[in-house]
Amino acid sequence: MLSRFIVFRRWRWRLMMLLATLVLLGGCANTWSAKVTTFQQWPADAFTARYFIEPPRDDRSVLIFQSVADNVRVALGAVGLVEGDNTSRLVVQLDYDNPMQQEWVERYADPFYDGVYPYGSVWGGFGHFGGFGGGVVFGPRLVTVPTNIYANTLEVTIRDKANHLAEIYRVRVINKSNSDDLIQVMPYLAKAAFTDFPGLNGKTQYIKIKRNHN
Repeated sequence: MLSRFIVFRRWRWRLMMLLATLVLLGGCANTWSAKVTTFQQWPADAFTARYFIEPPRDDRSVLIFQSVADNVRVALGAVGLVEGDNTSRLVVQLDYDNPMQQEWVERYADPFYDGVYPYGSVWGGFGHFGGFGGGVVFGPRLVTVPTNIYANTLEVTIRDKANHLAEIYRVRVINKSNSDDLIQVMPYLAKAAFTDFPGLNGKTQYIKIKRNHN
């Protein structure tokens, strides 16, 4: 009888955790967040200057680079900057990557795999077993487990030809994901890179963007 009860409690707890996870994911699915660090010394007259996106300087895929550049163009246009040609005053340089790294994260333990464990206080009176007496309430606890995370990263640097190609804007955007989805999140990375443009020099902020559901 006791063993059947424990098995039942294990499966019921797994179902509760699954439902809780689905609710949590549903609440987070509408927003996307990233860490954004900005450095800038933007000249007042640079807002009317045209820009040129410098081609890749390594062996990156040209098609992927063009896709990234297109997303950056949209973000630049949203802040009022206009694209020109290679004679333009502003030179835009792009760098992007999504290295995989291992991090430790907290999650609720799964009783089926992690074992049944006591939580809370001892109860008395009419017990869960249908009789009198005391027992232990089974409940959740947090465990720390390793997981693989992709650090989706976009770095945009803008240089000014009118000032010997000095950097006037550099932004680094990092979004962590458990999926290898750099290109899928690139529109959000580009948008975050120019949120509150040009911003404060040396500022780091966490930006949330509403997802587009097509």
